[in-house]
Amino acid sequence: MKKTTVIFILLLCLTATASAEYRYNGFDEPVATADSFTPVKTVSGMMLGIGDFKDPADLFADENGLVYVLDCGNDRIAVLNSDLTFNSEIVPADFDLAGSGGIFAAGGLIYVAHTEDEKIYVINTAGETVREISRPDSALLGGAAFTPVKVLADGIGTVYMLSANSTQGAYMIGGDGSFLGFFGRNDVVLNFRRMLELASRRFASDEQRAQMENFVPVEFANFDIDGEGFIYTVTAYSENPEQSEMIKKLNPMGGNVLSKLSSRTWGDNPVNNAYPTSYTDIAVDERGFSYALDGAGGKIFWYDNNLCQISVFGGSGSVIGTFTGPTAIETLDDRVLVLDNVKNSITVFEKTRFGALMTDGRELYNSGRFKESRDIFREIITMDPDCDFAWGALGAAVYEDGDAEAAKEYFERSMTASEKYSEVKKELRGRWMKSHFALIFIGTLLLALIVIAASKLVTAKLKEGRI
Repeated sequence: MKKTTVIFILLLCLTATASAEYRYNGFDEPVATADSFTPVKTVSGMMLGIGDFKDPADLFADENGLVYVLDCGNDRIAVLNSDLTFNSEIVPADFDLAGSGGIFAAGGLIYVAHTEDEKIYVINTAGETVREISRPDSALLGGAAFTPVKVLADGIGTVYMLSANSTQGAYMIGGDGSFLGFFGRNDVVLNFRRMLELASRRFASDEQRAQMENFVPVEFANFDIDGEGFIYTVTAYSENPEQSEMIKKLNPMGGNVLSKLSSRTWGDNPVNNAYPTSYTDIAVDERGFSYALDGAGGKIFWYDNNLCQISVFGGSGSVIGTFTGPTAIETLDDRVLVLDNVKNSITVFEKTRFGALMTDGRELYNSGRFKESRDIFREIITMDPDCDFAWGALGAAVYEDGDAEAAKEYFERSMTASEKYSEVKKELRGRWMKSHFALIFIGTLLLALIVIAASKLVTAKLKEGRI
């Protein structure tokens, strides 16, 4: 290898910002794609002039664009402006933040999930306690733990809490502090091994039953709420991420609206039969696009407003755009913020031109406005010629215009549009049959006459004994 080549590779490694962005194609294979997001800066407490963050646990952006950093080790909540400059500092008057796990802000109030105190504190911007939520006195709770780790509230004042060591789903607490019930619990995934063990329990002794696994749902790792009141949850672990509940979108009744959609695999493909992705947080932007943070690999999985995966970016490392201890993720306009509690900093990602086009294009496509998305996907193809979704979307646009021939060519280029490709081929065959009906009819009639005449000729010769 030439010396200049070696120097170039070394420089490339030194100036790299993050692992290459990729997506999964129609064969469920990871392939490189154009960058949708690029890391532009990191923000630390020292850069803000307030001293380093210490053991930051969570961050949240409110409806006014203010960003709240739960800086537990410094017993403060650092408030940043939308441009991520320092705004103010909130120090609770009645409790310490050490031992807290989650933060949420809305309507001038700040909700703190305090794990050690087993309470949710609601404070104002002056740090004064407005309300304390302790374990409700309710038979519905039974023996379930009440150890708050994450918290959020909806538009009518219902508080949702995730508790450590609880597999019942989110806790719902009313404005008067009463327990309203559990919300959106995960189901137990029954695989062949578990079904076999369940069947064998009836023949097992008490000692053998005690040694068998208790099948309980996996607890939620984190959640977020969108502008329409849907709650998105992530689960850190699943034995089978395909069609699992690692990500759920829950309606106000607690039902997962994704359950009837086609199968999908959350996170990365398995490595040596082990799934490497472990979700630690999820954020939903103003347009319904979501970002799931992989706490194990430092990756961000970007999903559209139908929760179909678009791309994966980020990764583990020390350079900008990679993480050592990714803890929380939040969106702010078109930006994505990731809190790293080992680096004690926030990494800011901005959407690229390609990312903006993908957002606009998928939003139009998912709302059925295929023709309006055509020019967007044409530009996407120039940036990423192998983008399966773009080819399929172009096919849908020209098909809506009545150009089935062009649609067939576009669908043929897309590995994600096989059903539409078959549909168009069927229609084209039907059109061909219709346009050539007269010729086909005459040809069939002539063939029938020839067969009849030949049959009569053979019969006549048989009677004459010439055959």
